[in-house]
Formats: sequence, structure tokens, C-alpha cells
Amino acid sequence: MTELRVVLCDLDDTLFDHHGTTRIALDVVRGVDASLGSWTLDELDARHRVLLEALHVEVLAGTLSIEEARLTRFSQLLADAECSDVSSRAPAVARCYREAYERAWRAVPGAIDVLRLLKAAGLPVIVVTNNNVAEQQLKIARVGLQEYIDGLITSEETGSCKPDRAIFACALERAGVQPAEAVMFGDAWATDIEGALGAGIRPVWLNRFGQTSRNPAVAEVTSLVPAAATVEVLRRGV
Repeated sequence: MTELRVVLCDLDDTLFDHHGTTRIALDVVRGVDASLGSWTLDELDARHRVLLEALHVEVLAGTLSIEEARLTRFSQLLADAECSDVSSRAPAVARCYREAYERAWRAVPGAIDVLRLLKAAGLPVIVVTNNNVAEQQLKIARVGLQEYIDGLITSEETGSCKPDRAIFACALERAGVQPAEAVMFGDAWATDIEGALGAGIRPVWLNRFGQTSRNPAVAEVTSLVPAAATVEVLRRGV
């Protein structure tokens, strides 16, 4: 096996706990808006996730800002909940969500320990993420990842999104390595795993929520705890 020289890593729901912090924030807005409180947290989370993923495509394309997308999705949620005054309530609900979301920001359990071990082993970590630079830099700094991250490659910066091989090529060029000398670690199969395979990079899938693998040959971890076991999979692929 070619010696591993760099770990490429997704951010949201691989190192940064977007799933957990989103649910905390949604539970807060359920408590402050009666219309959204008519749904269970699981139902609101599912509806919100569909809108978030659809609108994030427009954010990545540059047709919506993050703030515009947030207002749009909460306007739609309020409309779906049969709120009688969407236009006046949506801005306050969207603002409440964002404030609660930021207060809840945290790393995925075990992420900092994994990064610490990779740093100790002399393996640089470059984050490869579909989002804008400012938002991802803020997350990295706020949850204590900054000292362990050696580079940040974003779709905003490169003009390409995972799974496009161009964004992976930018990361490899930044690291000064060939595809065989890198591993891509991420939770999203379509973007992280298929993207890595398309770029000739060995992928490792973080499957925290019990999804079914689409390719048993791809190495998988279900938790970042214990950190040493995760690092071993990243280094050896087993």
C-alpha cells in the first residue's frame, strides 16, 4: 500500500455535529412558535432537512445567500404548518433558529481526539466541504478544531462541489500529494464517498446513523470513539 500522506475530511456531520445542533435549534423554535410546535421534533427535523438540502443547492450555486435560504425554508415550514401570518413571523423564527443553532455548536463526539492523534502521527488534515469559506471557518474556530486543521478547501473557493473531482484535485494540489497518498473521510455517500472514488482517492465512510452501505468494499466506521480505532481505519483502510 502507498504510504498515506494526508487525510482529506468532510466538515459537517464528520467533524462538526450539524445533525445534533440542528435538532437542538429546531426544538427551541418549536417552543417559541405554536405552529411549528404542532409537529414532533422528529417530524419537524425531517421536514426541515428536506428543505435545507434543496435550498443548499441554491446556496452553493450562488443564487441564494445562507440568510435568504434560512428565511425561505422557515417561511415554507410556517406555511406548511398553516401559520396565518407567515411574512411577519418567519424572520423572527429564522433568527431564533440561527441563534440557537450557533449556541449549540459542537464537534462530533471523538472528533477532536481523532484530529489530535492524526496530528501526533504527522498526518495533515485538509477539510473539503461544500459551503462558503466564512461559515466553515467560523464553525472550525468555535468548536475547537482550528489547531488541528492544516487546510480548508470549500466549494465557494474552488467553484466546484463534491462529488466533482475538481474540488478533490484542488485539495490534492494543496497537499502536494497524489490520489493514492490520500484518504477521504466523510459521512455523505453521494458527495464524499462517490466523489473520492471518482477522484481515485481511497474513501472511509463515517456511518453514525446506521445506513446501509452501497459498496461493502468501502471501509466504514460507525463512531469516532475510540479515536485510535478510527485513526487505524484511516491509515490502513481496515
